Amino acid sequence: MKELLKSTVGFAVLGAFALSASSALAAEQTGVDTVAKLFHGAPKYKDGKGNWLKLRGRVYYDIASLNETPIGGVLQETDSDEFRAARIGIQGQYGAFKYVGELDFAGGKTTFKDVNIAWKGPVTIKAGQMKTTNSMEEQTSSRHISFLERGMITDAFGLDRRLGVVVSKTGGNYGLSAGVFGNSINGEQDAKPGNTVWSARGTFAPIKQKGKILHLGASIRHTDRALGAPKHSARWGAHLASEKIKPAIGGDALLYGLEVATVMGSFHAHGEYMREDGDLGSADGAFVQAGFFLTGETRKYKAGSGKFDRTKPARPVSAGGYGGWEVVGRFDTLDATKAGDEQADAWTVGLTWYPESHLRVKLNYTDATGDRFVADGVQMRFQIDW
Repeated sequence: MKELLKSTVGFAVLGAFALSASSALAAEQTGVDTVAKLFHGAPKYKDGKGNWLKLRGRVYYDIASLNETPIGGVLQETDSDEFRAARIGIQGQYGAFKYVGELDFAGGKTTFKDVNIAWKGPVTIKAGQMKTTNSMEEQTSSRHISFLERGMITDAFGLDRRLGVVVSKTGGNYGLSAGVFGNSINGEQDAKPGNTVWSARGTFAPIKQKGKILHLGASIRHTDRALGAPKHSARWGAHLASEKIKPAIGGDALLYGLEVATVMGSFHAHGEYMREDGDLGSADGAFVQAGFFLTGETRKYKAGSGKFDRTKPARPVSAGGYGGWEVVGRFDTLDATKAGDEQADAWTVGLTWYPESHLRVKLNYTDATGDRFVADGVQMRFQIDW
């Protein structure tokens, strides 16, 4: 672990120096605005009628050093790296229609992510592959979440993308959505062909001011799972971990979730609780997390969709600043004991650097304890999107 940390820190320092030096040199030669655009997303093609088209994508490169010990077993050390995400796609708008299509090539396989088209009128109707209407943490893009990985409940209950239709209505401080779904383009979910899922979510922001937000939300989902071994599982906060928590929930299963979040200037906090009860087994879990921007930024919030959005550094490196710096912490728990001894708690602390609006460097440390294992680990992510 020490060697990995040394090389990781060295890589981060070298990357920061290179970025700062190249930005300063380029700024001197071509101007700050030109350099800044290199890290502010792909350009859009626009016509005179307001229609537009652009490339989209993201790359996450992760490095991890993990220690996992099964109860009564032998310590397993993992020093590894991976491309957590490597996506490319398009998105655009034509008249009242918006569309998106994206493929992910990470993990040595090709999978479809969001592939859908939406029409906006008195209500918005979206059809195609998308996430079910549950959870602020899941609706917030992985580009903008606080940690390398989401809370354990999102994976444990299979909050995934499926083919379906969603109808939504949004306002200045609220959002309502409901949808019906089948399986994914990529294959069967819940180990059952022809599966039907329905979900609904409502969010409300009683306080919505610049730098001051209070978000409340609730959602439900019904799934007809196959009886038998669980298809979904959650790691304890590290994607490269081996130990997993596997809720065994089968048959007709009803999930409900509650969410609350706040932004007060540079401080933000977010918590969620979920429970799912099925014909076979049940499980519940929750997380509470908070963060603070040391450099004065505030977390951006989109009330209509009830999620967090992109935070841009107040003083990016390309403008001669040090970027944005954020400290975060989270307590995460998952309890599936009715399906057997499957309970785990995890504490995570982290530091995130925002050198530019579309660049991130994240460092997380997690300590986890479960009924079947104890674990801890350090992870770092180098992230760019466009």
